[in-house]
Amino acid sequence: MKLNQRIGLSLTAGLLGICLVSITTEAAVSETVDKQVQVLAQTTEKVVVTDPTVITKLNNTSVTPLIIEAEKRFFYAMGGGNAPEEGFELNGQQYRYVSEDIGTRAKLMDYLKQVYTEKAAAYFVDKYFITYDGRLAQLNADAGNILEYNKATAKMLSMTATQRVYKLSVPYPEHNQGPKYIIVKFEKVGDFWRVGTAPHAIF
Repeated sequence: MKLNQRIGLSLTAGLLGICLVSITTEAAVSETVDKQVQVLAQTTEKVVVTDPTVITKLNNTSVTPLIIEAEKRFFYAMGGGNAPEEGFELNGQQYRYVSEDIGTRAKLMDYLKQVYTEKAAAYFVDKYFITYDGRLAQLNADAGNILEYNKATAKMLSMTATQRVYKLSVPYPEHNQGPKYIIVKFEKVGDFWRVGTAPHAIF
């Protein structure tokens, strides 16, 4: 092989090596930055939450207060509000009207959207409630859950400026069995964080 051919091959191999090193380095840097962002989000100082409907900074310390409020509002709605009213029969099933404070679809949506996104709230309302004679009603049955969401811990799985995904670890009473793991999405609506997963998929 001639000298100039050998030099050409050596230069080509060298350039390819530099390109591969550059690509590998860029990928490693990008992965490192992603990990640093996630670590930073998890290790941010504790967020003191006095009102879970106005959380502006979401991390693993402020997720649980938002989930506790979301649970409260879910079960309030599923229980018919503050005082379930008279019932009626429709298509062979027993229904009851919900209390006046959440007695229309608009009122219930306003109540839920203080902690849920509009899409998550609407999916829940349209699945479990009907409008009958101009009033909101639901099947005459109560819902319950023994999981202790007030003791839940959260681990972030992914994040952007306006979206987060956390894995909740929710214990059972007295730790009679291992915790339940639940994946929950969160979205920033305006200035505040909201639960982006429908309530019946969480609780």
